[in-house]
Amino acid sequence: MQTKYHIEITRRALEDHFSDKALKQIISANIRQDRIAYMLGHDHIHFDGSAFEEGFQYISSQEDLILKHIKLADFDHAREAFGRIIHSWQDFYSHSNYISLWLSKHQNSPPEAIDINDPMILNHPKFESGKNYGVIEFIAMIPGISRLIKPLMPPDSHAEMNLDAPSSGTDFAYAYWAALKQTCAVYDDIIQQLIGRNFNQNTINQFKDK
Repeated sequence: MQTKYHIEITRRALEDHFSDKALKQIISANIRQDRIAYMLGHDHIHFDGSAFEEGFQYISSQEDLILKHIKLADFDHAREAFGRIIHSWQDFYSHSNYISLWLSKHQNSPPEAIDINDPMILNHPKFESGKNYGVIEFIAMIPGISRLIKPLMPPDSHAEMNLDAPSSGTDFAYAYWAALKQTCAVYDDIIQQLIGRNFNQNTINQFKDK
């Protein structure tokens, strides 16, 4: 998903829960995941190349970091781990065919009706995400050149499958809403984990910088 939408979705989902300073930390960690160094050879971060198992393991490892850092009262690093988690989840819907599989069963449903955790899709034999073909993927994203390169890309490429922006087509709205809903769900889950591990409200408020 393009940086603009990572930022917009994150702010929209979380601005009522975190201070402006904390939200900026979360957003910064989120968009740093799209550094060039993390674009190649890190499919699990973006759920590219159908690296679903590895992606979920990565999210789990970041959740462990959140708990570890909060125990140490290191709230800055806890928020950064949270930002990394939501980046991956936001890419999950825009880099895979989750949306198209859901729409095949719900053609007339509005974007805001998207189910973000449909087990039938998650276990579907044709559930997949776009393969990152390396440098050519970057070239395919350059305005002006994109319209020339993209038609030459394989059908299973990120360039062909992504829903990273409105220019990807009408399905982008569904990916946007799925990412928004999932970002809210991740926040709720983290807070519940903290409560379940008997972190007091003052500690939770420090995490939120509220």
